[in-house]
Amino acid sequence: MTDRRGRFLRTKRARPAPRTDGYDAFLSYSRDSDGEFAPAFHSQLLDFDDRDDVRDLRIFLDRTGLANNPSLWGSIKHKLEHSDYLILLASEGAASSHFVAEEVAWWLEHREPETLLVAVTSGKIVWDRSANKIDKISTTALPAPLAERIDSEPKWTDLTRLRQRRRFWRRHPDRATALAELVAPLRGPDVSTEEILSAHIARQGSTNLWSRLAIAGLLVMLAVTGVAFGYALREASRANEAVNANAAHLLGATSHVVHQDDPAVAQLLAVEAVERLRDGQTRTALFNAVTANEPADPYLLRTVDVPEETELADVAPTGTGIVGRTDRGDLVRWNPDDGEPAVLRGDRTPFGTVTGSGRAGPFVAGSADGTVVAAVDDLGVTVGRFGPLPEGSTSRQTHLDLPGATAVAITPEGDTLLIAWHDATSGRNRIGSINLAGRDLAVLESDAGSRRPHEQRLAFSGKVETELAVTSLAVGSSRTLAVADAAADTLEVRSVDTLELTHAGPVDLPDGAVPSPSLNDWATLHSDENGTTVTVHHWADGSVRSADCPVPRVWSDPQVVAMDDATTRALIATDRGLVACEIAGDADLRRTWHLSGVQRTGPPVLVGTDRVAAASDGRIALWSTADAHGDVPLPDSAGAAATAAAAADAGDPGADEGPAGPTAVLATYRDESTGPASTAASWSDGTVTIHGRGTVTLPADSPDAGRPLLPVWLDRDSLLLVTPEGDAYRTGGGTTAGYEAGFRDLVAPGLDGGDPACATVVSAQRTRDDILLVDACSGLHLLDAGLQERAVHVPGPLGTTPRLEPGWTAPGRVAVADDGGEVAVAPRDFSLRVADLDAAARGETDVWTVRGSSVAQVHMIGGTDGADLPDQLVTLGLDAAVRLRPVTGSGGPEALDLAGTYGDVMAVLPGPNLVARNRGPALAFFDIETGQKMGELATSLYSPGGKVAPGAVHAADGQLLVVQDHGVTTGWTFSDDQMIARACAMAGRTPTPKDMPDGVTLAPNPACSA
Repeated sequence: MTDRRGRFLRTKRARPAPRTDGYDAFLSYSRDSDGEFAPAFHSQLLDFDDRDDVRDLRIFLDRTGLANNPSLWGSIKHKLEHSDYLILLASEGAASSHFVAEEVAWWLEHREPETLLVAVTSGKIVWDRSANKIDKISTTALPAPLAERIDSEPKWTDLTRLRQRRRFWRRHPDRATALAELVAPLRGPDVSTEEILSAHIARQGSTNLWSRLAIAGLLVMLAVTGVAFGYALREASRANEAVNANAAHLLGATSHVVHQDDPAVAQLLAVEAVERLRDGQTRTALFNAVTANEPADPYLLRTVDVPEETELADVAPTGTGIVGRTDRGDLVRWNPDDGEPAVLRGDRTPFGTVTGSGRAGPFVAGSADGTVVAAVDDLGVTVGRFGPLPEGSTSRQTHLDLPGATAVAITPEGDTLLIAWHDATSGRNRIGSINLAGRDLAVLESDAGSRRPHEQRLAFSGKVETELAVTSLAVGSSRTLAVADAAADTLEVRSVDTLELTHAGPVDLPDGAVPSPSLNDWATLHSDENGTTVTVHHWADGSVRSADCPVPRVWSDPQVVAMDDATTRALIATDRGLVACEIAGDADLRRTWHLSGVQRTGPPVLVGTDRVAAASDGRIALWSTADAHGDVPLPDSAGAAATAAAAADAGDPGADEGPAGPTAVLATYRDESTGPASTAASWSDGTVTIHGRGTVTLPADSPDAGRPLLPVWLDRDSLLLVTPEGDAYRTGGGTTAGYEAGFRDLVAPGLDGGDPACATVVSAQRTRDDILLVDACSGLHLLDAGLQERAVHVPGPLGTTPRLEPGWTAPGRVAVADDGGEVAVAPRDFSLRVADLDAAARGETDVWTVRGSSVAQVHMIGGTDGADLPDQLVTLGLDAAVRLRPVTGSGGPEALDLAGTYGDVMAVLPGPNLVARNRGPALAFFDIETGQKMGELATSLYSPGGKVAPGAVHAADGQLLVVQDHGVTTGWTFSDDQMIARACAMAGRTPTPKDMPDGVTLAPNPACSA
């Protein structure tokens, strides 16, 4: 955000005279491509910024056509000479137009490149980052003179959606931003896009307000009856609503504009927009603010740059965040909830190296609040203070010369510094403590005599010898000090105050274990072809606890690198990312988070109870492992297939590709809009995995073991598993072996209604009050959700010929309304049909309505005007076109203009009303109303057999489940409440009045201040 953004609101004065000495811009375009669009767009540019205190823009548009009259070139050149900017409508036609090329070539020869503004109306511009130049083969929208002259990655305004959907021109979400991007430079170098955009939206709100207030005032004055007066009051109320709506839209548009430069402000503004008004525009802004995290990782809250390009060498957790040291001698503190990182510059560059065991602990430590930090190297210890200094203190940082230092610790209160070092002269290992309470860091030396040993120059309050070659120090509860020698796998416990031993003898540690920050617990890891297991060793009582920690087979070299003090999470580093595993004592709940948002992660730590931080290349990344989110691991067969495919791709002659990996049918259940969702993944190989619970295993004597089962949630703890024949099992409770107890036969035979050919259940879904089964002939079977009543059978409309396949084979052919009122079925080679489930529950048989031709997929979405009942179908046609049509009533299908080459419809998100389509390894999201592409998520989609299955994405209960190479990711959410909470967490601070665009006042109780 910049200070110049709010200068548009000024006292009104006479409109300046129009410019007469030339043009603000020359609009260059191809008549073949944009002959109709260019004049309309020209008019929009002229009218967009019509403030009273600025002059009218003058933009030249050649309506006669140089191609029709080449003798006009002299006149065209005169217009170019008297223009400040050239606006190029880039397109395929412009790229091949000789006359556009002439205009562009003249401009590049006589003007600076930054005065040429590019707006793409069709075609594409492709920048080859590896070669750092335009990809001339793939670029289809630029004339040759411009493509050849560009020497840095260009910026352009995308008008493709606006041009293609002319009937949405006035209300297209991109319209105001696109026009503002082009108008801003014409107003001067100090005018920002945000300023122009804010002025436009605020001006619209002011116009609407005054017009409505005028009407209301006239009606009040003329009111002679109570009816007229009431109408006037209603008009006044509508005026207030209009002001609120314009403020919300201004916040949403500004969020979009500033996101690249200041993601935190964008997230705060998007939340404020949705809090004022929840419509398609504000929800889209919120969706973008939450999902536009780069690189895309659902658990990555944010990344921050360490100030002044320092590069963290070591980090350690505190009670509120992290502290770190750099190779240049600086100390760093970051509390994610308080703002940006703070740096104390060191006076020694660089830090010395630290010798000793490769398994040595962190070389930096801090107090619980991170205000006191110490870092160790071979030459001594650097100590620093953040925040307020003690009275009389003169320095924030000092270096204590102590060669051979190996470890450091600070008490939680920050009142005592503890140091371990090796005295090379005597060959002895020592531990010392220095009182920091109220002392100036500059006077921590007691005797400056240069001939005395370094340790005697320091103001140690206590000092002892130890047999351990200390690699780690940690202050525990009751003022105890844990002292570890990781090389010798030995630990001893001492008093912080006296440094004397408090236990009779040393404690043996597991070989190669990694400690928690307090050194109370140590973790080891075992990994083989059967999986990865983390074992926690508690030295005080000798107890041991193990937990599976699924690491993707395509992620190699797993190593445990950290464990938190509550022993609830272990952190594993691999070649492709981090894996955080829950290892809590509750064996019924186990979760795994795959953290891949930052490449080449540096020293990672576990922060608090629900966060992970890692330093890399001068940046700090922060992930969240809060709530019930986490990844559902892939079944072993999926991992084995991926490993075989990777080996085959690598050219291993002995590799056997084998069968493609299994596909999934996903199911969720949420009993409250803000509560956690229960998630299940049922795989075509018969495996059923439940989020946080483990893998369901059917009884060994069950004939359905190893067969695919359709999952339906009865409540948040009970899952119904339906066989193709209509038999079922119900889970109830959990065991240490997995979520698998309490199965029983459920559905009685006879669901085929006398048609054996149809007696295969291909879909099982939960409606509002019932369980809905759909058979291979589109027959409906309704069961009471309490499983107490016999099923109601409604025959399908197509007779006894099976036309549907299970979701693992042909996903997306059955869609149920959120309220359970309707079901849409898309039988293969037959027309799309919708059934009234309420009528079916009443025993009626004539419940089917034909709603279209044969389609490949159908999805159902609720109304956009706050309607309680779903009223739209989104279909993927056999021609790959996406169409929108009403669920009931008249009205034909409307093709959605989703430009570009995309694959299957993966999901439809009913909250922000978006369509998710497959684009290779990513998901592309489109606005249903306008067809506008909202963005992408880079997801590493799971692709058995080399093809991504549409069933790999599932949207329900405010959650987006995505099957990726490492598991089913549950961290993406799109309900309003969840995205608001996510955006606030990502912003990491509360909004301030300075964040607000001009014309909008910060609400008294901002959503992100709670």
